[in-house]
Amino acid sequence: MATLCDLMLRAVDGAFAIDNKQRIIYWDPGCEDLFGYTSEWALGRPCCDVMGGADPVSGEPVCRAGCSVAAMACGADGPKRYALRTQDARGEPLRLSVSIMLVPATCSSRWYVIHLLHREGHPDVLASLEYATHQQRRAKSNADAIPVVNDGPRAPHLTRREREVLMLLAEGLPGTAIASRLAISVTTARNHIQHLHAKLGVHSKTEAVAYAYRHNLV
Repeated sequence: MATLCDLMLRAVDGAFAIDNKQRIIYWDPGCEDLFGYTSEWALGRPCCDVMGGADPVSGEPVCRAGCSVAAMACGADGPKRYALRTQDARGEPLRLSVSIMLVPATCSSRWYVIHLLHREGHPDVLASLEYATHQQRRAKSNADAIPVVNDGPRAPHLTRREREVLMLLAEGLPGTAIASRLAISVTTARNHIQHLHAKLGVHSKTEAVAYAYRHNLV
């Protein structure tokens, strides 16, 4: 039976999630189609750099470092829904309605902030007002001063070479390019990648990179 989260994700045009450092840790196929950016490209990047959105009514920037939505990862109050004007990889305009869902993170008192995206044809004035209200409340309460603490679970022990391979995977390099960069054989590079998958408990390079960003390994 599908979970409530599964049903919600199927009902939207795209979904992505960020951690308490505002880095994208999940970028679904809907976002790939919507924006034209692959998950390999988006993972680990600051969401404000990828989205670059503005309020469709006022034109004020919405996507920026330390915004009220990102602060929700640290327990701050924020808008549950807001409107966004942005563009895709080709520069085509996009008008979106963004709904926010919080999921407990692996570290205490932290959340992953899931953005559920819906296409819109017109500016949503009520959503814009809601977002502006939360911005004002946050400014008054100095919520942007909440410290970010890396108190996640202990990461698996990786050798120096495995960390080097993981860093190169995070740069988007394939096994052949990693072998060339580290002056090792392609077989050895593949073995290191397989060992990383086993240690991190993942099944693909994309999952390994996402795990690394969530647990501050890169």
